[in-house]
Amino acid sequence: MKGKILISQPFMLDDNFKRSVILITEHNEEGTVGFILNKPIEMELASLFDSGEDFEPRFGYGGPCCEDTLHYIHNIGGLLSESIPVFDDLCWCGEFEELRQLIKEGAVMSDNILFFLGYSGWSPGQLDAELETGSWIVSETSVDQLLKGNHETLWKEVLKPLGHTFEIISEIPDSANYN
Repeated sequence: MKGKILISQPFMLDDNFKRSVILITEHNEEGTVGFILNKPIEMELASLFDSGEDFEPRFGYGGPCCEDTLHYIHNIGGLLSESIPVFDDLCWCGEFEELRQLIKEGAVMSDNILFFLGYSGWSPGQLDAELETGSWIVSETSVDQLLKGNHETLWKEVLKPLGHTFEIISEIPDSANYN
């Protein structure tokens, strides 16, 4: 599961996960951790980074767990100690003070990193049970799609390659009032 994405089933009603795409960064006997990729939020935290105008941090709602914590995924693992590999050159976490310095030096650009408030978490066996009931579709994606893609349309984009039925479902408006 680590490095895979979870795509919420088209008719999931849970407001936390409705039309969500979640990157799984950790999956083991202790549970599962991931981040919702397609719920961007506007934040003014530039003071955290002391960066020039070239760096505009992008933030997302990572999930309903610990919404007061800051997390990040990135493709600069070779530059940032304590980074945890997820897949290919995508990593999770890393030493925050080093990250701040790399941003200040211009070694990290906005399309190298995504920040999240909170995360999505499952206790041991919980995600497996949700998969058995059909709540999620497990799929793959690319680092470029994660870091550089249009997150507002990501749910539709990852559904379309799954076949004709999902392609049609991806075009259904979020609210029945728009039909």
